[in-house]
Amino acid sequence: MEVPSTEHRILRPRDPDYPDLLRAIRDVPETLYVAGCVEQTPRVALVGSRACTRYGREVAYELAAALARRGVSVVSGLARGIDAAAHEGALSVDGHTVAVLPGGVDPVYPARHRSLSVRIRRRGALVAERELGSGIAPWHFPRRNRIIAGLSEVIVVVEAAARSGARITADLGLAEGRDVLVVPGPITSRTSVGCHQLIAAGAFPITGVDDILDHLGETLVPPDSRASTSPPEAEELAPSERQLFDALATGDARSLDELAVTLDLPVGVLLVAATGLEIRGLALLLPGNRIEARHGHDGRWPE
Repeated sequence: MEVPSTEHRILRPRDPDYPDLLRAIRDVPETLYVAGCVEQTPRVALVGSRACTRYGREVAYELAAALARRGVSVVSGLARGIDAAAHEGALSVDGHTVAVLPGGVDPVYPARHRSLSVRIRRRGALVAERELGSGIAPWHFPRRNRIIAGLSEVIVVVEAAARSGARITADLGLAEGRDVLVVPGPITSRTSVGCHQLIAAGAFPITGVDDILDHLGETLVPPDSRASTSPPEAEELAPSERQLFDALATGDARSLDELAVTLDLPVGVLLVAATGLEIRGLALLLPGNRIEARHGHDGRWPE
């Protein structure tokens, strides 16, 4: 039997280190168990489906990395799928990330993410409302989701089914006055149904990290010094990103629909590549479903 770790602290609403945003919600957690540090920096929740698509996983990873480079803390729930991709993306650039757990901070749930939780504890925090060694019950998950929403200034839903935990987090965020942003997806995908329902209800669709940063407004910090201003080496680009990157070398804005035909890439794959390039600062998505190379790089294209 695994013995829970004792390396944690307990925060209550009256404590100065208790997160201000969370202290202001209607249903304030009376006790927080924290392993690591919850920084008083801008925080964005990235949530979505456990049974996500490759597109959703890559978008969550890239968005989280881009946010972390700007000093934004990425909040999620350590679940498989979108949550894990968001944590991994933030950690990939030595960024800060917070995992909110449905049970205690130890042992973690799900157990498959034990090693990920250790890395999160070093670079961010594990947070739970329940004491160490607590079991898991179905009602713990929506309770956990209110903490994810409460900690975050902005909530981004990457993929979500019609009835899902991500939808619950978004609805809780809306009730607390948080901005809810949504990554649109293919209309044929069931993991996009919840996203499109949120858009129909007034959530903001996004096409890249700049849309998230705009919603952070005055809380946004300057670009982190870790962010590189030069184009990545060839091995840092996925094959589809490299194809799209090369197609934009002329500097002219191109239609994504046209590029999908020219490059013989499925639209979903092309959208992932376009998002990846925009997050890296190598391309700019424009109105009318167009994309162009972002000006200001040093003129070198990957060999």
